[in-house]
Amino acid sequence: MKNNLTTGQMNKIQRLLGDRARFDKIERLVYSHDMGIMPEQIRSLIRCLPDAVVQPINVDEIIEIVKMAQTEKIPIVPRGAASAGFGGSVPAKGGIVLDLVRMNKVLEIDNKKGTATVEPGVIWSNLESELVKQGQTLRTYPSSSNSSTVGGWVAQGGCGYGGYEYGECGENIVSVDVVLPTGELKTFAGEEIANVYGLCGTTGIIVKVIVKLREIDEERVMLSSFPDLKSAADFLTNLSKAKVPVWNVGFSTPSFTALKQKAQEHYSLPEDEYLVTIVFPKHRRSAAEKQVKELTAKHGGNVMRDKLAEEEWREKFYPMRFKKLGPTFVASEVVLPIGKLAQFVSEVEEKYKGEFAMEGTMVGVGEISLLGFMLTDERKLGFPLAYACALDVIDAAEKMGGRVFTLGMYFTDRAKSFYGQKELERIWEYKQSIDAEGIMNPGKVIPPSLDKQSPIKMLSGAMKIANAGSGVIGLAGRLLTKWQKGEFSSPLEEDLTDDTFACAMCGYCRNICTVFDAVPWESNSPRGKYFILNQYIKGKIKLDDEVGRALYPCTTCKKCDTVCQVRSHNAHHWMSLRYEFSKNKLHNTGLEIIRNNVLNIGNFWGVPGNERLNWLDVPVQTHGKLAYWSGCWASTIMDTMAQNSTRILNALEIPFVHYGEKEQCCGLYLSLGGYKEDFQTIVRRNLNMFNESGVDTILFSCPGCYATFNENYRQIAMELGLECTIRFKHIAVYLSELIGEGRLKFKVPVHSTVTYHDSCHVGRWFGHYDEPRNVLRAIPGLELREMEHIKEQGLCCGLVSAFDSLASVSHSGMKRVQEAENTKAEWLVTNCAGCGSQFNATCHAMGTKVQQADLTELVSKALGIPAEDPSEKVGAYMVQCVEMLKDSVLTPIVVPAEVRK
Repeated sequence: MKNNLTTGQMNKIQRLLGDRARFDKIERLVYSHDMGIMPEQIRSLIRCLPDAVVQPINVDEIIEIVKMAQTEKIPIVPRGAASAGFGGSVPAKGGIVLDLVRMNKVLEIDNKKGTATVEPGVIWSNLESELVKQGQTLRTYPSSSNSSTVGGWVAQGGCGYGGYEYGECGENIVSVDVVLPTGELKTFAGEEIANVYGLCGTTGIIVKVIVKLREIDEERVMLSSFPDLKSAADFLTNLSKAKVPVWNVGFSTPSFTALKQKAQEHYSLPEDEYLVTIVFPKHRRSAAEKQVKELTAKHGGNVMRDKLAEEEWREKFYPMRFKKLGPTFVASEVVLPIGKLAQFVSEVEEKYKGEFAMEGTMVGVGEISLLGFMLTDERKLGFPLAYACALDVIDAAEKMGGRVFTLGMYFTDRAKSFYGQKELERIWEYKQSIDAEGIMNPGKVIPPSLDKQSPIKMLSGAMKIANAGSGVIGLAGRLLTKWQKGEFSSPLEEDLTDDTFACAMCGYCRNICTVFDAVPWESNSPRGKYFILNQYIKGKIKLDDEVGRALYPCTTCKKCDTVCQVRSHNAHHWMSLRYEFSKNKLHNTGLEIIRNNVLNIGNFWGVPGNERLNWLDVPVQTHGKLAYWSGCWASTIMDTMAQNSTRILNALEIPFVHYGEKEQCCGLYLSLGGYKEDFQTIVRRNLNMFNESGVDTILFSCPGCYATFNENYRQIAMELGLECTIRFKHIAVYLSELIGEGRLKFKVPVHSTVTYHDSCHVGRWFGHYDEPRNVLRAIPGLELREMEHIKEQGLCCGLVSAFDSLASVSHSGMKRVQEAENTKAEWLVTNCAGCGSQFNATCHAMGTKVQQADLTELVSKALGIPAEDPSEKVGAYMVQCVEMLKDSVLTPIVVPAEVRK
């Protein structure tokens, strides 16, 4: 992976941006692609691997980078979220990828003017969330709003939801601020926006955008089904002619519905009918609903139940659910005159026998944007040929007066038909006037026939050859991928391999990933990890320590699982990779310290058993049906959790087993470290101990222990041929059950305001959101105030990042504590010793008014049981933790020379 920058050039970049510039092979690799899956034969025709990746935080830094690049004649490739598949943000000539991810501020929302001013890296869905707070909403937004950026959509151009009423993205932009290739900052407005809109940053770096808004109103959704294509197409045509006042009109084919339902394993819609989704503001209901119903009936359609319509609309951001069935697909996006819809869809369906699934969104009253998918498999020999199907579909659209959705890098040879000769020449003339050296995103939009220095001449030639025989070649490829057997082999387990290739590369995971939020490099995102694994499986990179360090960071919060288009079990995959690291002689130095503590002394901290149990001051049993497991953290760093829990059980006269000094670590950290044999030994030991004591239910204060026993123990027990029928239950769930049964009643009011933090391993892992809140609401005098992000969207405390990035731990802790402080609550309530320790220390460090408290502390107070303040001990242990893990890193295992001999 040669770097074409000189040492002097890299030093200049480093001086400008410090640690916000990277030159390592893995970071460059994950910035070498976008959402599209390109055959390797095509990728090899361009220099898609950048020489550097930089992340500026303001306009001044961008100006300095551009000036330096101009002087040194280094190409610059601006990048939003790379959530499109047209190559617009993919390097064609190496150079510097300028990632705008850190320029993500909403600068101003002007309710009077109905505009929002934003930096280019703002995610559309994040902007919408801010607008809703002020009674505003977007006029139009892309179908990839969960990941795509404002600057990215402006740079690419195109249309999205709301396009029926408001047209293309460009029609909803007031102005765009751009750093030109000369280093000059310029504002484009009115007709001048055409000098930047849809040009993929070839005329400059977008640094600020003002978008038009509309007042928010409740949406009314209607779903009509039609028995045949002609009826649906006629309905859409007449809907436009009748000028029905709707906001958005969507369309989908039977094959699209069938694939989506198969992937979701949820069947509620007819799979032999064409569907039209219509959305309009509720205040227009009297004007729109009657007309929609009449037109539907006139064309032989059926208006479906409101519940189905709303369900379909909720899924609008997930058009690629069925990619997992491929696990690859070829995609094609075109814009057609609405009058040609029936002819076009009919031709494609006939040619591909219904295998090219399509959905569309109307653009104004005269056009429709259609996105088509056909399942294939990039691991099979026929994939490069099957890829040509996308070109065949575009050809069919152009013959009917349509056009490709956007040009990017792959469709520059269609620029003349896309723009028209006169407009294309004007764009090229303007480009030359400001970028004579051609440093700004070379190889995009402008065809090689005009740009003699274009780096995509070979690529363009290959696309033309493929296009010439796309019909025959595409069909041949489709058959080859169907017929070829599964000779492909992978060094990874089957589930992980399948999910690696199924990854839609949409980037939805980036926007909510705990690790990426703290340190926003692509390699830190789940999408980045899947691309690295893709390259590893294909044999293009080795699993060395550099690759391992990129794959390692994960807090196992499962936030990415909640938004994954193909519903991969990402967190489980990242944990299973730890065993892969171990097999490849890699280990985490911090977890090696923990391993030694666990194996030699029995717990995370290396505290002797007798010292660890000073908090236990109630009677316990050695045999019984119910046991309490205190865990390494809840019995040491925050031992008030264990003390409160056992005192509560004692006060309620509920007998329970505690294993005393025999209770050692659950083995979570051995699993995280990839020490499978050690973990199996711990599992065997603990299960034997449980069986000997006769327990059938075990309570936990620690969510990490709770998750480990619930998931890992059952699986390991199966592998070892052991029996594991014990019920594992978190103490918050148990307390909620006691309240429901009338066995737990509070008499002492606790007059406080609280906010509650959903720990990942109780919340997202097992869905216990209501039980802890039931407990809090049952305590007299307590007022619960919710934070901005709760339940499934709750933020992770970030503590598990301590094994690879203490900066991430700090970032995550402060962000969550700030959310808690915004509620003006007195207490930030936790149910986890890890989360509790993190927030306790963070609250004290930040000097906040809100302070941390465990759920059991409040329960104890409401029962009249004294509860201790753990802050002093927490502070001391957190300092110790930082010292212990400050140099933690994934590195090759070093075997001493005498051992090797």
